[in-house]
Amino acid sequence: MRTLRRKFSVAVLIASALLGGLAAPGSAYAGGDKFVTLSVCSGSTETVKFFFVGENQYGDWGGSQFWEIPPKGCTTASGYWWKAGQSVEFHHRKPSTGWRWEPRLISYNDAKDGGVYGLWIG
Repeated sequence: MRTLRRKFSVAVLIASALLGGLAAPGSAYAGGDKFVTLSVCSGSTETVKFFFVGENQYGDWGGSQFWEIPPKGCTTASGYWWKAGQSVEFHHRKPSTGWRWEPRLISYNDAKDGGVYGLWIG
């Protein structure tokens, strides 16, 4: 009985380690795909609120949380990984202009897997 429990415990530990590793957040690597976190810098004197929509590291099309860029500052949208070589929808709002959106290409050649890719808004 003791041997059976030990074998079962080892099997559970191995399965947990394998499944836990697959579900862990972070940069994903599938073939030659690259995934990046986005950072946005603004030259505006106003605070800019923004979010992204695009393909994430799980292959899902989804949106991010909201972030704010301080006047003439930068903000890294951490915790989200976007697929390089594709566009994301960049939704942003300044108090003086209201909500707008535009596609922003994440250059595959300029991206490093697991790195931060920079975008600019005027």
